[in-house]
Amino acid sequence: MEKIINGFSVGTSELTIMFNIGMGLIAGVIIMMGYILGQKDKRFSKNFAITLLLLPPIMTVVIPFIATDLKKAVSLAGIFALVRFRSIPGDSKDILYVFFTLAVGVVMGLSNYIVAFTLTIVVTVLFILLQRKWTPAQPQVLRITIPEDMNYKDVFDDIFQKYLEKCTVKNVKTSNMGTLFVISYDIRPKKDMDAKAFIDELRTRNGNLNIIIENSDELQTPTL
Repeated sequence: MEKIINGFSVGTSELTIMFNIGMGLIAGVIIMMGYILGQKDKRFSKNFAITLLLLPPIMTVVIPFIATDLKKAVSLAGIFALVRFRSIPGDSKDILYVFFTLAVGVVMGLSNYIVAFTLTIVVTVLFILLQRKWTPAQPQVLRITIPEDMNYKDVFDDIFQKYLEKCTVKNVKTSNMGTLFVISYDIRPKKDMDAKAFIDELRTRNGNLNIIIENSDELQTPTL
């Protein structure tokens, strides 16, 4: 009975943990809002946002109980590894954000509030700025279908020089029982390229057969 009563008693350490939970929740709100504001297309997973919100306060509770016990710390690492390999593959920036959120929760759980909030604000601001302001050239894949009697080697070179900064042949394959060829190119368009004019010139050269332009990152499944 005494153990039960002692279990419900509130001491200095319990008050510290409860305060850390509140601080972790505030940090979680900042992290979650930073992740949402950083999405230029305003598309994000609601479940992932909730995860970012709740991870820091959860970690602030766990850390005080394992900080002085190496065995418990190793066990916690094993749990994280299990979650990692059972999770659905995601974008690399999402993986980075999870580790960032865990780091904030760990530091907050050790009562280093200045370091935790500095890390939260700096990384959140950088994430929003990089996501919204940095727009590197997007690599693309161009697929052109041509008749089997057309020599594809140099037939589009003048059009490519006019509209593209870079163009390399990715692969060539036959189609329609060998009567057609499909050539795939890795391309980098010039700035402010007129995509319609580019496609129209290609269509006049390939006999109005299929032409497809796709972003290269849409052709790959993200992996952890």
